[in-house]
Amino acid sequence: MKNILKFQNYLNFQNLTFFGLLILAYQNFESRNKINELNSNIEYALFELEEIKKETKEANKYAKSANTMAFSIFSEIENDKK
Repeated sequence: MKNILKFQNYLNFQNLTFFGLLILAYQNFESRNKINELNSNIEYALFELEEIKKETKEANKYAKSANTMAFSIFSEIENDKK
């Protein structure tokens, strides 16, 4: 019986509020970690996207150059046929 009375002394409003705040703080900590992880993944994906854009621009330059060279070669072949 004494144990129950001691336990009831701990169950006052102030202690329950404190434990509630501890639980909310832990949940906030978990949520913040998940959000930070998502932000990191998004930042990395955006970085990768920028790198792909740069590589695409470079590849496009080479493709244009190759098309110009091919056109020039075919033009010379056509002129040689005549």
